[in-house]
Amino acid sequence: MRVALIALALVAALPAAAQAGWRDIPDPSAQPDVAARTTRERVGPTTVVRTWYEAWNGRRRELRIAVPTAALAAGRPLPLLVTARPAGMSLLCTDETMRLAGRSGFALACPSGQGVVTRSFSYGAAGQISDLAKMPRLVEERVPDLRVNRLRTYLAGSSMGGTEALLVALRYPGAYARVAALDPITDQGLRFSSLPMQRRLLLQAECDGPPVLRPECYTARSPQAHVGKGAAAGPIALWYSTRDPVSGEPRQVPRFAEGLAERGARGFAVRVGRWGHGALWERAPMRRAWMRDLGLPVSVPAALPFAWHGLNASGGRLVPARRGA
Repeated sequence: MRVALIALALVAALPAAAQAGWRDIPDPSAQPDVAARTTRERVGPTTVVRTWYEAWNGRRRELRIAVPTAALAAGRPLPLLVTARPAGMSLLCTDETMRLAGRSGFALACPSGQGVVTRSFSYGAAGQISDLAKMPRLVEERVPDLRVNRLRTYLAGSSMGGTEALLVALRYPGAYARVAALDPITDQGLRFSSLPMQRRLLLQAECDGPPVLRPECYTARSPQAHVGKGAAAGPIALWYSTRDPVSGEPRQVPRFAEGLAERGARGFAVRVGRWGHGALWERAPMRRAWMRDLGLPVSVPAALPFAWHGLNASGGRLVPARRGA
């Protein structure tokens, strides 16, 4: 009873807009269902496929795929990179990245996403995680002449997308050969209070309340809560910045990484450096660095515009890796 009274008091103390708004807030990323059709367009060395997939709740969402035209015609098996978008931001399938996929010899797939009540503010919704886990199969269904190398399927996401990539690795460890989580949030309840008000309302809408009222929702969407549960995490490349007050906050990625090390997780790498939140996703030279780290055949500039090093798990703790590891 005391806990319930405290929770009610905290909710009463929230700004009036927050109390009234989370159930009725409009989705700024809303869009109608896309048409159930598939089109192809040749753009330089790349075949761009614009198609659709049925999200977990039955909505038809956009799926954009870029494939090297020559490899598609030859029937060669290709690596596949699936991406999970940051909150509300654009897909990684820009003209530049689709041309890069065509030139470099890998397939790139960008699903639009779907949360409980929003489209691109899914914040780790269970249905979105399930959709991401089965995306390689959906890509093959939409592009039947594409041969995916199942030993070289990769998932990458930044910020919210990084959180969702980690949740896929923890809950569906066999879905991808390797996962890259860039600047992720690992504790949603902790992050809630530092979100801008608009984003806070959207996350409340997803969970139907703040953490004090719906702690189980925020826990389920937090990779930190899944460490050590069920199957071991699949191979993970975890990237965070000491300059980033979001993912680099000591109780976010650093605590999560130490938790993996303490539980003897294998097959994960931690990349630590100095860059702004989201820069790994937004800036082309930085994108090439984590793509190459995943195992994709892309060239990397000799001088990267950021510094990073690796950490290894040793005796239940993280220690600096050998240079170049």
